[in-house]
Amino acid sequence: MDVQVISEKENPLLKRREILASIDYQGGSTPSKADLQKNLADHFKVNMDNVEISKIMSEVGMSKGKIWIKIWQEKKVPIYAEIKKEKKPKEKKKPKEQKPEEKKEEPKPEAEQPKTEAKSEETKEEPKKEESEAPKEETKAEEK
Repeated sequence: MDVQVISEKENPLLKRREILASIDYQGGSTPSKADLQKNLADHFKVNMDNVEISKIMSEVGMSKGKIWIKIWQEKKVPIYAEIKKEKKPKEKKKPKEQKPEEKKEEPKPEAEQPKTEAKSEETKEEPKKEESEAPKEETKAEEK
């Protein structure tokens, strides 16, 4: 991997160097931040903890690109390779299936009271209907 510095700026307020560099990676895909962090630490002879890669922009159809780098004097930047290892695929949670036995229906006292009253009214009305139907049947039987 070939690294050529395009511009370098010292930022004393934030205690870092800001570098825009051109990289040429022979064939293959754009290198990961973890790979670049290691190679740039070796190239600039600094500790890997102080190298931060802000942005990687590849040129279309070529194995070249630009990278924006920040090399800190005091700040410790997380090592990208360790971050990548820490990420684990999330396990999908299966929805809990309820068995018919486990379902419990609690009686609602407010809802039951009107129903019982309605039932008692229906039972009162039913005998009256039967009494009114009975004479009709008798009259029909008498007509025959």
